[in-house]
Amino acid sequence: MNNEEKPKTKETRVAFSFKVDKANGLFTIDNLELPKHTKLVKGLQLISEYPDRLYYRGSQRIEIGGEELFPDGFDSKILMSSLSVAPRERFFELGDVLPGDLSVKVRYQDKDHSNAAFGQGYKVSLIILIEEVV
Repeated sequence: MNNEEKPKTKETRVAFSFKVDKANGLFTIDNLELPKHTKLVKGLQLISEYPDRLYYRGSQRIEIGGEELFPDGFDSKILMSSLSVAPRERFFELGDVLPGDLSVKVRYQDKDHSNAAFGQGYKVSLIILIEEVV
């Protein structure tokens, strides 16, 4: 019998936000980092205070730990969830992705769409569900 105990872990949500302030702009955010005790990346979601703009206008590339999880042009709407979904179920499940070097990189593209005017811009938040060693 092995008497070694497994390290205790907990689920944590890490949020990164950026402002989309230029219509049809390309925004590169590459200085983000997961907490140093991250063991696994389990899921993610995108949210915005103007969800219609994110849904219709947005696409992105997301890389975590040096691994591309979503390629250029991946529609934001696929990574969003409605308010009718329970909070714990709003994440796009990734399985158990190793965090690599803990880096998070996002290339976000805004494109005109007739169903969502740009207005004064909007904020996008990337919420990442991680398993962390405590």
